[in-house]
Amino acid sequence: MELGRRGRRLMAGAGWPMVALLLIQFGSGAWILTQSAFLPIYLEERLHYAPLVIGGIVAGGQAAGMIAALLGGELTDTLGSKRVLALGLLCGMIATLVFQTEIPLLIAALWGLAGVAGTMQTLGGSSYLTRAADPRRVGLFSAFYALSLTLGGALGNPLAGRLLDTAGFRVYGLTGAALIGGTLLLAAFLLPAQAVEPARAEKRQTRNNLLALARRPEVRLLMGLRFLPTLYYGMALLLIPLMINHLAGNKTTVALYGTVSLVAASAAQLLAGRAADRFGHRWPTLIGYGALITAALGLALFSGQLWGVFIFGVLGLAAAWALATMIFCLVSDGVPRPEHGRAFGLLHATWSVAMIGGSMLGGALTRLAAGLPFLVVGVLNIASLALTAAFFARLRGMGGDRVTG
Repeated sequence: MELGRRGRRLMAGAGWPMVALLLIQFGSGAWILTQSAFLPIYLEERLHYAPLVIGGIVAGGQAAGMIAALLGGELTDTLGSKRVLALGLLCGMIATLVFQTEIPLLIAALWGLAGVAGTMQTLGGSSYLTRAADPRRVGLFSAFYALSLTLGGALGNPLAGRLLDTAGFRVYGLTGAALIGGTLLLAAFLLPAQAVEPARAEKRQTRNNLLALARRPEVRLLMGLRFLPTLYYGMALLLIPLMINHLAGNKTTVALYGTVSLVAASAAQLLAGRAADRFGHRWPTLIGYGALITAALGLALFSGQLWGVFIFGVLGLAAAWALATMIFCLVSDGVPRPEHGRAFGLLHATWSVAMIGGSMLGGALTRLAAGLPFLVVGVLNIASLALTAAFFARLRGMGGDRVTG
C-alpha cells in the first residue's frame, strides 16, 4: 500500500505528459508483445517453416531495427521525441499487415518494418521519459514506464489467444491495426510536444557523436550489459512459445504463459525500480542477472517438461524486463543527460544485434537439442556479473557513489 501511495503521489507530481506517455505504452504493449509471441507460430503453422527459417525472418526484423536505431538517436534530437514515437506507431500499424499475407518476401518486408516501428517507439518513448522525469526518481518512473508496456501485453495476451483460437490470424491482425491506430491518435492529441534544443555542429562531431560515445569505457560496459541479457531474450522470445505450443498442443496455453510471465515481469519491474531508488543501482542489477542465469539453466535442464518451460520461462522474462528497467538507471548514472538520445540509440542498436544473435543461435542450436540454446546463453551471461562489477567500479572512479549504492 505504501508503494501504491508513493506511486500515486509521483504520478500526480509528474503531470499530464507522463500520464499520457504511460497510456501510449499500455496500448503499444497490448499489441507488440502479443505479436512477437504469435508471429513464429503463424510462420510455422501457415507456411510450415523450420525454426531456423523463422529465426532468419525474426532476425531480419531485428536488423532493420538496428539500422533504424543508428539513425533514431539523431532524429530524437532534431525532430523531437513525440514525432519519433508517432512515426514508430504509424509504421507499426502498417506492419500489422504481416498477418494478412502468405507471400514470404512480403512477410519479411513487413516484419522488417515492424522492427523499425519498435525502434522508433522505443527511442521516442525512452528519450521523452528521461527528459521529463525527475532524476531522483528515474528508477520508479522507469518502472512505471516499463510496467505500462507489460501490463498491456498481459491483458492483450489472453484476448489474443482466444481470438486466434476462434477467428484466426487475419482477424487478429486487423484487430492489431485498429489498436495501434487508436494509440497513434492518443500520441498525436494527448502527448504534449517537448521543446527541441538545437545542437551545435561541433558538439555533434565530438561529444555527441555515436562513435565517440561508444569509445568511452562506461558506455562499452553498458553495451555489454545490454547485449548479454538480450541474447537470452531474443532466444526465449522465439523458442519458448514454440516449445509450449508443442508440449501443450494449444495456443490458449501459450497465451496463458504470456499473461503470467508479463504479470510477473510487471511486479519485478516495480520492485527493481523501487529498490534502485531506495538502495542504489548495483544490487538490483546483480540480482537481475543472477535470476536470468538461473532461468536459462533451468530451461536447459527441463526443456522437455511443460511445467519447467513455463516456470523458468516466467522467471527469465521477469528478470529480463527488470534489467530493462535498470538500463534507464545505468544510463542516467553513466551518460550526461544531453547525450541520452544518442546513448539510447546506441544501446538499442546493441539490443538489435543481440536479438538477431539470440534468434539465429536459438534456431540453429535447437535442432541439436531443445535445451542446448539456453545452456549456452546461460553460461555466457555469467560474464554479465563481471561487467556489472566493472561498470560500478568505473562509476566510483567518476564520482558516482551517490547513485550506485
